Amino acid sequence: MSSRICFAVSLLTILTFLADEMPCSAQRETLSLPSAVPSRLGERETAKPIVVAELVEQLRTADVEERGKIIQQLSDTEQNIVPALVRAMDDPDPLVKSGVAEVLGNLTDAAVPAIPGLIEMMNDGRRAIVPESRLVLPYSSPTTTISLLPSPANGLERRIPPTPPENPENLLRITAIIALGKIGLPARTLATPPLTQALQDPDPWVKLHATWALSEIGASIPLLPHWLEALQHPDPNLRRSAAEVFRDSRSLLRKVLGAEANASTTVSLLSVLKDEDYTVRNAASEALELLGTGALPGLVQALKASEPIVRLEAAKLLGNLGGAAQSAVPDLVALLEDTGRYVPPTSNRYGLSIPSLPRLRPLPSFFPGTDQYPPDPDNPDQLVRVNAAIALGKLGDRSAIPALTTALKENNPWMQLATGWALLRLGQTQGLPVVGRLVQYPNSSIQREALSQLEGYGSQSMPYILPYYKARLESTDDNERNGAIIGIGKFGAAALDLVPKLRAMLVSNKKDSPGYAATILGQIARDTAVAWQNGSLSANQRQQAIAEFTKVLNIMQAPKARFNREPIERVRNALTTLRGVTP
Repeated sequence: MSSRICFAVSLLTILTFLADEMPCSAQRETLSLPSAVPSRLGERETAKPIVVAELVEQLRTADVEERGKIIQQLSDTEQNIVPALVRAMDDPDPLVKSGVAEVLGNLTDAAVPAIPGLIEMMNDGRRAIVPESRLVLPYSSPTTTISLLPSPANGLERRIPPTPPENPENLLRITAIIALGKIGLPARTLATPPLTQALQDPDPWVKLHATWALSEIGASIPLLPHWLEALQHPDPNLRRSAAEVFRDSRSLLRKVLGAEANASTTVSLLSVLKDEDYTVRNAASEALELLGTGALPGLVQALKASEPIVRLEAAKLLGNLGGAAQSAVPDLVALLEDTGRYVPPTSNRYGLSIPSLPRLRPLPSFFPGTDQYPPDPDNPDQLVRVNAAIALGKLGDRSAIPALTTALKENNPWMQLATGWALLRLGQTQGLPVVGRLVQYPNSSIQREALSQLEGYGSQSMPYILPYYKARLESTDDNERNGAIIGIGKFGAAALDLVPKLRAMLVSNKKDSPGYAATILGQIARDTAVAWQNGSLSANQRQQAIAEFTKVLNIMQAPKARFNREPIERVRNALTTLRGVTP
């Protein structure tokens, strides 16, 4: 009894102490971090209160790694910490001001009360130079995407803004501009005038950020010339940053392009196609593709450009326009004899080697009789005439057939693949022998492209594909060998001559091959029985099938055999059908 009394007194003492401490604690601004163990009351999680003022104070001396953690903690909170952050913006320390501004930007439209302070911060010309961490690269303005959390004001998910441009010198005024852009539409009224004025700033980075921010807040002023200026700036870092923000599919700079583009826009973008930085070129290419037929006259003219890269990209973009680009057919036909190619630089702006990598393509999934066109072939050598041939196939103009047939005779295997593919798209099969022979070409990338293209020829391609798979049944590469087994199964009864090879796999010790072979033999047996019932199997083939599948069934049903029931049943049922009455 006395122990219970002591426990009660102790508990009362603790509660009294906490009650005395509450008024003091309540005066301190706090935020919450997620607890490791969720609460069972409803679906909310308990959290340990952390003092906002203490986190902000740590920004004064935090290194890159610590600073990133503090900013992420403040950004992730569900609590309304904006009033405290607005007050913290009055701090003269540039590391505090920049860190707080980054958090406010991450809070997006919840940070509306901070807009006047951020506008004032646009006049601060200082830099936030953060101490380095031993484990992290030198600090730059973070672009980490924060998790979706409920907004404290309305319970809705926070908007995730697109990636802003880089801030290489960590300028405070640029940090403020980024935050205004992330806040978005609510900043439109107050921020449009100062951001518009920033477009005239002598610093090109300030101008680029102002352009980006004005697009994000929905400002109704011309912005496209400013983005194009940055995309063609002498500074390669600025060009790349301008390209990266446009390539973000969430960027409202794409809206700006659609609203303001004209004939001169196409000319500017075509000139950017000559840039040595592939990111910049890709941004220009994406912009031209978004312009659609609006860029058609300029693209046709670009087919005669002196630079191979411009002709190469123009041909590709015209092909993507399809039938709408019929006016380009004569010039594309002329390019079938173009010997130009684009040779990319061997290093990027960081001095790193850029190897030429082939496009990865999965092994073909062959289904005889399908009407699906195989994907357009690759062009790893960046040959202008290859892109021209592919474009002609996509445009669908049959007047190009004679020129493509002539180009099919070229010795270059990539040109053979491109012209064969284009002819196939135009309903012509004269490329089959040429493409069929390429499955034996010593280059594995060309083999895979040829296999992919042969899908489009249906059953006509079997004399080329089956020998290819047959040879790979002997491969020591497990993936190649088992892929060949699977590929053979898709030919059904036409693969009857390869049943002895597959039967031998049933008793092999090659990895996974017995199981794959059993499954495929079951499929071939089923398809062969169906072919007999349909009258598409000769009497000799029937006898061959009975003899071969009887041997297969004996192996599958051997005393120590361990095969799945389904392929055994398929072989057994197929033999029952094949031994029945002649249809």
